[in-house]
Order: sequence, then structure tokens, then C-alpha cells
Amino acid sequence: MRVATWNMQQGYNAPPLKRCWTWLADTVAPDIAVLTEARVPAGGPPAGWDAVWRPEGIGPTRRWGTVITGRGVELTAVDHVTIGRFRRRTVEVTSRYPGAAVVADVNVDGEWWATVVGLYGLNVDLKGRKCGHGRHTTSALLRDLSPLFESDRRDRIIVAGDFNLHPRDMPPVVDRLGLFDLTEITADTRPPLEHCTGCTARRPNECGHLWSHRNNPSPNASRQQIDFILATNDLAHDLDSLTGGIRDFPGAWNVSDHAPVVAQFNSQGVGLTPQGTEHAETPPS
Repeated sequence: MRVATWNMQQGYNAPPLKRCWTWLADTVAPDIAVLTEARVPAGGPPAGWDAVWRPEGIGPTRRWGTVITGRGVELTAVDHVTIGRFRRRTVEVTSRYPGAAVVADVNVDGEWWATVVGLYGLNVDLKGRKCGHGRHTTSALLRDLSPLFESDRRDRIIVAGDFNLHPRDMPPVVDRLGLFDLTEITADTRPPLEHCTGCTARRPNECGHLWSHRNNPSPNASRQQIDFILATNDLAHDLDSLTGGIRDFPGAWNVSDHAPVVAQFNSQGVGLTPQGTEHAETPPS
């Protein structure tokens, strides 16, 4: 299963929306993609794609939002989950920034594979004031979605998107929810990113981050990774590789000021129920 995240915002480039979706299909070629600052064509997702998103976007002045899309899979929006081991109860899955966080079950041939959270960290503080980073909102959105991590889905969750924060600013709630940063756990498989901004590496040669965002078209633009894929333990063990950034997608700056990040998972887990037994014909309740 090939899972990608990509911020579709054109920034200083402005290709047509159709071209962006074509580039996603032909160049990134994901089975599942989390698209941030994204829009779906007026007639809906292109032929062959399924998608979950809020058509109204993040708000009246921001008609874009987070989109979970895929080919060859069935996506079902997750609005409620059941939590509790003995006294089970149904809890709504919601967030304080509708349109910025989207949750969907991924089904392959009628069987639940995983639950994907698409997340965009807005550049505001919790009072709505601009602050230039997504540290406040990324943390808040994950806390809002914590019931998901108490539910039957908790063992197979992916969180992906543009968090608008640097690697060293990943919020503590990520660890508390049992999520692994797939960039960090695969760092030794990639050459160092020179002049990495906000790096977590103790030594430059230990950095394995991906240049996923160019903040301006200057040759001196900061080398930033602000787009991430996180996963719970079972899926982290299923990971085959993590690629992305401008090194793996050298044409990315022609369609966006972001380059995709892509996680390749093996097929282990297809047909599992949340408890690890076999053959769940439907997503968990």
C-alpha cells in the first residue's frame, strides 16, 4: 500500500487544478493520498478516485481544505467511534477546525486495512491569531481526535499531512497517542539533508529529513520538512520504505511549493479486525 501526503497549494506557482491531480496520479502514483490546502474539481474527484473531504473547505475565505483520496480502495468517512472495553459507548469524532482534519477508513476488497487521519496545522494560535507555525493547532487537532486512539481502530492508524512545524517541534501528544514519525525511524536509509531547518539530529550526518517545502523561489530558500506521515506500531512494523521531498520528486516545485512524502507499506494486515483476528468484512464500529 502506497500512502502519500502532499500539500497541493500552488503558492508562487499556479498550475490548473486538473494538472495537479494529473501530476499526483502519474508521478506520485499513490494508493492513498492525504492532500492539504487542496481542492477537489467541481465535478468531484477524477474518474477512478474515491475521496473524503468537506466541500466547504476550512471556512468562507478558505475554500480549500484536507482531502483523503485513493484509487483501488474504498474510503468511508469516520464520524463516530466506539470506545470502552466493558461499558462501551459511542463518541463523536470531531475537531475544532472542521476541514483541517479529516478521518476515513480504508477498505481493500471489502476489508478494513487501516484508518487514515488527514491533518493540516493552521498557522494560528488557539485564539486564532496568526503565529507563523502550526505547533498549536497540530497538537490541538490530535488531542481532539484522541477518542480515535481509544477505539477499536487504535492499532492501525495513519496520521499524515502538512503540520506546518519543523521536526524538532513535533508535539508530545504524538508519543502519548502511540504514533511513530516514519521519517525519524527511517532516517538512516537516506543521505543527510544539508542545512536542514529545525533538525532533530545531533550531528549533521545523522539527519535523514526530506526537503518537502520551499518557502520562497530563491536559491537560498530554507530547506524545510513540514509534511509528515505518522503511524501506530502495527503499521510502523509494516513499513517497507519512506521516500519523498524534492530529491525523490525533482519536478515538484513546478506544481506546488511542496514535495510529497510517501510511505510504502507491505500488504500484511489486510483483512485484520482491530483486535488482530482475521477477516473483518466491514470496518470496525
